Amino acid sequence: MRSLSLLFGVGVTTLLVAACSSTGTHGTGETPQDDAGTGIDPTADGGAANKDGGVLPAGPNPCSVAAKGTAGVLISGRLLLTSGPLDGELLIDAAGKISCAAASCKATAGYAAATHLACPTAVISPGLVNAHDHTDFNTAPPIDSKQLRYTHRNGWRKGTGGETKLTEPQTSNDPKVIAAAELRFVMGGATSLLGSGGIGGMVRNLANFKDQTQLEGLTGKTVYFDTFPLGDSTGVEIASGCAYPAVRSTGQAFADGNYAPHVAEGINPAAENEFTCEKATLITARTALIHGVGLNATDIAQVATNKATLIWSPRSNVALYGNTAAITEYKHAGVPIAMGTDWLASGSMNMLRELACADSLNEKYFKSALTDEELWAAATHNGAVASGFVGQIGDLVVGAQGDVAIFDETSGKDYRAVIAAGVENVRLVLKGGKPLYGDADVVAALKPGCDALSVCGISKSVCVDTAGVTFGNISAAAISSYPLYFCKTAAPTGEPSCTPYRDTYPMGTSATDRDGDGLADASDNCPDVFNPTRPLDGATQADTDMDGAGDACDAAPLDAAKK
Repeated sequence: MRSLSLLFGVGVTTLLVAACSSTGTHGTGETPQDDAGTGIDPTADGGAANKDGGVLPAGPNPCSVAAKGTAGVLISGRLLLTSGPLDGELLIDAAGKISCAAASCKATAGYAAATHLACPTAVISPGLVNAHDHTDFNTAPPIDSKQLRYTHRNGWRKGTGGETKLTEPQTSNDPKVIAAAELRFVMGGATSLLGSGGIGGMVRNLANFKDQTQLEGLTGKTVYFDTFPLGDSTGVEIASGCAYPAVRSTGQAFADGNYAPHVAEGINPAAENEFTCEKATLITARTALIHGVGLNATDIAQVATNKATLIWSPRSNVALYGNTAAITEYKHAGVPIAMGTDWLASGSMNMLRELACADSLNEKYFKSALTDEELWAAATHNGAVASGFVGQIGDLVVGAQGDVAIFDETSGKDYRAVIAAGVENVRLVLKGGKPLYGDADVVAALKPGCDALSVCGISKSVCVDTAGVTFGNISAAAISSYPLYFCKTAAPTGEPSCTPYRDTYPMGTSATDRDGDGLADASDNCPDVFNPTRPLDGATQADTDMDGAGDACDAAPLDAAKK
């Protein structure tokens, strides 16, 4: 969510204690810890659910040290590229940049000197890019929503329209707390973050424009991450006209590189009006709209025309509004879709949980409109597009930073191995060619002396390189806020729901309502694609061109001659 703080719900302290009890802490101790107290069987040895719902064992380490070198890292295995998967090699040079990604890198300088990791049963992905999170607010467990749903962010922020206001505690600038939040992301495979807060040494912080050193080797300016682009933090809500307190100037918005404003976070006319008042000046090829929930087909076409990007936070959207961005419409319009966790209060604890939410929505509510590759790209390449760092992060290409996440294949093959992964399936995370987290033996070959912990029965190591912060500090911060990880065999404690719910569609999908939008298939203009009525569209389902096919399932929603 955006705002200013984490929200506390009734009973969350009890839930946190349960998650961290029994043998002490849950993945948060400085010495190896196991998984008791999470509601997970610690004898399951990291079992991971496959796409068909079965459980596959984690198996042996999918990566081994084939040769210890003196400079650089060579990884052989299944490379996940934007051009498609490739059985090949990835070479990261001594400076931490990718010098080769090909079937063979043998002819590339530095090949013989590199430490060689052989990963025959793993996929090698770019490090995930978390394109939206308010990290400085991740100081407590998720809120207990009690199934409250809002029409605009000012409803839960300020109680506008008589809605129940949610409590907003203060943010934290404690580097130990921020480090714990960022380590949660790292353990889920992320190496870059676009959001508020941030420290050096963990993920790259793409939006920390006050401290460009946190780009850690990237070239270019940081992103202006803007929570209130209309100056409406006091709760101003306007259904028409643009008399907002202070519309962001283009000089401010784009002075630091790309621009990432929160736009149309809600489903009422006031949410849509925000876009109306920003589209002429603030929605450009250098803009990444955060949320973009309350847009209609005409608005989305404008986003595409202006060559802007969407940053999608499905779990938080569904938890707060019972709805999310019209993903099928964005896809049909050709808008690049990136992804972010939003915050712990109503979103996901890491990118793997956000991918799990997106994957579920895609399959059950969007008729699998997004391919596995497109879901994976939302967590990698498109995050680089959104932040303006294409060619530097988010891709395994020559010249990019050696930001890599390796996943075992127990959850699936190729892109599915990432989409369906749990933290136990993350076998190594490199930033600039240096390990942040991974299987203990592999990390030791690259950087001896990192801190040990057991994750779902697998020996791991964490390398903390944040000034003034130790792994012990991070552990203590996690104990008082939220665990660093949960195994895949159970959802994180208190995790917000990813099932769309409002009073008009409380039952989910069914034999007579296949898309779960509260409208019987016989009278639904998009019976297979989630397309509920929204206040911004009036009393009926959106069908802009009036051709009988709802916008959500119409590949050309502005052209009645096409469906």
